[in-house]
Amino acid sequence: MGYLEVEHVTKRFGDVVAVDDVSFTAEEGEFVSLLGPSGCGKTTTLRMIAGLETPSEGDVRIQGEAVTDQPPYERDIGMVFQHYALFPHKTVGENVGFPLKMRGVGSAERRERVAEALEMVRLPDTMDRDPDELSGGQQQRVALARALVFEPDLLLMDEPLSALDRVLRQQMRIEVERIQEEIGITTIYVTHDQMEAFSMSDTVVVLDEGRLSQQGAPLDIYENPTSEFVGDFIGQSSKLTGTVTAESGTPTVQTDAGLSLVLSESADTEPGADETVFLRAEKLGIHAEQPEQDNAFQATIKVINYLGEKTVFHCELADGTDVTVSEQGFTAVDRYETGDTVYVTAPPDVLVTAGSSDRGNRTVMEGSP
Repeated sequence: MGYLEVEHVTKRFGDVVAVDDVSFTAEEGEFVSLLGPSGCGKTTTLRMIAGLETPSEGDVRIQGEAVTDQPPYERDIGMVFQHYALFPHKTVGENVGFPLKMRGVGSAERRERVAEALEMVRLPDTMDRDPDELSGGQQQRVALARALVFEPDLLLMDEPLSALDRVLRQQMRIEVERIQEEIGITTIYVTHDQMEAFSMSDTVVVLDEGRLSQQGAPLDIYENPTSEFVGDFIGQSSKLTGTVTAESGTPTVQTDAGLSLVLSESADTEPGADETVFLRAEKLGIHAEQPEQDNAFQATIKVINYLGEKTVFHCELADGTDVTVSEQGFTAVDRYETGDTVYVTAPPDVLVTAGSSDRGNRTVMEGSP
């Protein structure tokens, strides 16, 4: 039994299915991210956990207790939203202390606990300031302090960093992870950002069109996608499809692009199977001359993007299929130019496979998170 249990939860809005039979658990102290593209149902799932939406089917349990029919105020849950939802007419201290005031905590104890919460988020000198005097990152930390000040059983966070710039997002990821580990609170975090999900989470739950596609540790999801959607959505990959053969006992995919891709002998596939092969950009090589190794194929460089820490080559195969190669650093920039013919290498042990999947023709709410 998990600390939080989401059991076969479905949410319909009329004829539209926003969440379709989703089940997962979170253990005590675990950090779980709900990851997926816009419209996949992740925020609707979070709102059902919070009690802001009622499931059409299924149950939500916290510490073994069914809370499906409980209103939000009866669930011991802290929430942090994308938009900080701070009261502009109240000071930082009054904002953080608001949940305590609503619970009847006296002013002296309230001020002490607010001070502790602000210390935890490293804003000890802001209690008497107004929210509009703070930066976006500071306001988000105030919102986090408010969600934690009453010591809830569960913390829910709905894309809390998406309004921040890149540097602040990185800083806040570290802060959120530090605080979560420090106090050990079970956390459910909604995001469309793979870097956020992978860097902070113990478990990632990948959603697609309202359904759970895969759940597991970040490493397992990245290296072993169980569906075509997950392999395509996670990481920067090029995708080739084809049929598996077993030439000389070695599994090989004869791709629709006309390539023969030799797989690792341990690949989980069988002759005759339709297979999708994902070529992770950072695991491919790029060469001026054809190397003598398996899975070396000719391509033409169409675009070169120098991104500081890496250089990305957007290449095209003879049949027009796009293949992306990423190399660390800048040394490759001087070796190649747009229009060059090169050879891309994909060692068998770095190829990621996922059997071709049917995502169906279900009606899904347009734009539902």
